[in-house]
Amino acid sequence: MQVRTVGPGPHPDFGISAGIVTVAGVTIDTAARQADAQQVIDIRTAAGIAQEGGSGYQLASIQIPPRRYVVTEDAAADEEEADGGSREATPLDTQQVKVTIWSAV
Repeated sequence: MQVRTVGPGPHPDFGISAGIVTVAGVTIDTAARQADAQQVIDIRTAAGIAQEGGSGYQLASIQIPPRRYVVTEDAAADEEEADGGSREATPLDTQQVKVTIWSAV
């Protein structure tokens, strides 16, 4: 994953392990959250409680790239059919996930 810290700090506690991002106790499974369009997940704190989205001070932003597919030929499909193959999603390349950690003021 590409991790960037912004500001002089202190920064909230965070950890990254095998596609799981945890910031201030909020855990995001990046592979489970991947979709056909880019996903941006904000973690914020309001009244001292960290939460996904909502209002409050920005603690982190997680950008998950769109799902990628591999097209395979379907042997049973008619050769003249344009969509004669099937699409299979490839696993998330966690090196493409961007995590920005903001100063916890």
